[in-house]
Amino acid sequence: MPHPQDGSGQEERGGPAETGEQATIRLLFLQALCNAVPPGDGRMDTLLREHGFYRSQLNTPYERAPLHRYIALLEHAAERLKRPNLGLEMGSGFGLAELGPFQPLLRAAGTVRAALETMALFQGRWQTRTMLEARSQGDHTIYSYRIEDPAIWPRRQDAEFVVGGFVTLIRQLTSPKWCPAEVHLEHPIAGREDALSRFFRARVLGNQVANALVIADEDLDRPFSGATPQEDLKLKAILECHLLDLMGPETTAAKDFVAQAEDAIMRRLGRTHVDCDSIAAELNMSGRSFRRRLMEEGTSYRTILQRARQARARAILEAPDVPLSVAAEQLGYSDTATFSRAFKEWTGVSPGRFARKPE
Repeated sequence: MPHPQDGSGQEERGGPAETGEQATIRLLFLQALCNAVPPGDGRMDTLLREHGFYRSQLNTPYERAPLHRYIALLEHAAERLKRPNLGLEMGSGFGLAELGPFQPLLRAAGTVRAALETMALFQGRWQTRTMLEARSQGDHTIYSYRIEDPAIWPRRQDAEFVVGGFVTLIRQLTSPKWCPAEVHLEHPIAGREDALSRFFRARVLGNQVANALVIADEDLDRPFSGATPQEDLKLKAILECHLLDLMGPETTAAKDFVAQAEDAIMRRLGRTHVDCDSIAAELNMSGRSFRRRLMEEGTSYRTILQRARQARARAILEAPDVPLSVAAEQLGYSDTATFSRAFKEWTGVSPGRFARKPE
């Protein structure tokens, strides 16, 4: 695939989503890429410049940068350097030391569950328009990560960096032998199963609704060795207060009502039932008030649901090797035939034909 010369990485996909604020990421995570490439490799500086980044920015780790440019840089670097597992390599080298002042905060959490809750607390300050949430399932908990802007794609290297980084952090907090029960990745993994399984030491599934770690509850709640709960809780409270102040507000701009509704739909698509009343409840409104407010904004629930499905469908189908059955499931359709009919109504072509279109 050709890469743009202005560093935006979005020409093929139309750029960041037009609704809501532009997604951003702290420059802290740019260091992980630079650490994964030998210092003497001049190609790294060229890649950084092509995407609007410079090594001098590593001195200001809490400054924000456009997320879509950072994601495009990772994809381009993996291709240019011929390192298909670059994101995974970044994750294996990104541990507690790389988090600077957040290291004692995570150690003071006392358990993996509390440490992950702390990470979730800061997620919106590290990286905006991104989902990081926990969901209980029997005696396991599923921790999911997904960028909510469907225009930012492909994003395989970032997904494997983040999930791999979480595993590295947990191993440093507990034991080098620790492994999750299962790993989910939103992109295809055909031909790379062995490399992924060796790193995670667990079953890895591709083409999933979101990137996720499935962790046994007993692992989550086992105290860190040498933990002193009362002292740790006091230290944790003090550190959280100072670091929240250091990182500043979670977002830089408020989303309008329609954008909030669309984000709520995107978070639920393929993960749970999506209907008007459930989206209204998420926005703390009754279904009647929600529909009336949308009408006042000149739209309807059906319209924003279709728009969200179309955006997600295009993102999924432009990824290689994603079966139509997976696309239908992620979009909340009961079967492939129903999804295919809907997609053809939107675009005038079948999903299969759309996926085969030349770039």
